Amino acid sequence: MTYLSRPDSTVVEASGLAEEIAYRLRADILDGRLPLGSRLRHEDLAERFGVSRTPIREALRQLQALNLVDVRTNRGATVRVPTRAELIEVYELRANLEGFACELAASRATSADLDELERAQAQLHRAVEAAMSRPADTPLDEVEFDARLADANGAFHAVVHRASGNRRLHDSILDLQRFFPRDSVWRAIAHDRETMWQMNIHEHEAVAAALRARAGSASSTAMRDHVRAAGEILLGYLDNQRFWG
Repeated sequence: MTYLSRPDSTVVEASGLAEEIAYRLRADILDGRLPLGSRLRHEDLAERFGVSRTPIREALRQLQALNLVDVRTNRGATVRVPTRAELIEVYELRANLEGFACELAASRATSADLDELERAQAQLHRAVEAAMSRPADTPLDEVEFDARLADANGAFHAVVHRASGNRRLHDSILDLQRFFPRDSVWRAIAHDRETMWQMNIHEHEAVAAALRARAGSASSTAMRDHVRAAGEILLGYLDNQRFWG
């Protein structure tokens, strides 16, 4: 899928229209350019992005699933966002549930699971290295960067969730992960190389090492601390963006 590197460009590529429009609108909301209560009219967005209303409707549905807009029939869409307290609750739950999944996976993961975990981490390592190795004066292609990190990070966590062997736990975690776009965490640290490396490499490797050692308590602690740290970064970023007004 081809994305433009400038999130404020007015016309989008024909490939992945809805996904790219949703990304750009999501960035506008998270960065405060579209504050709470902003109206998102189909005709205005179609003109802005140079597309028909069909991909606009799909993009707004995607944003609604992430709790960023409220879409009502014949009334268009309005920017809505979760409260700060709701996000705190979500990350508290995620940290504990993902830690529990990791503890279960420590005794239940197969060799194939651990191999898959290693491949996902290698993919994430390459994505982070590519972002960090670019010249300092080269702008980061945020769309492509987010897509690569999302794929690799999602694959890593998904292996742990599946390896827990508890389907209800797996589904509960997925529901919490979908509550709010996780790529905003990466936006917050995209230009902080030390934090980027710590979160995506060191913390993931600590989880993987504990799982390989079949150390349930250590793996649970490593994953719980990892998710908590992500939540703190996200909240700090949104606070700085005056996300809640």
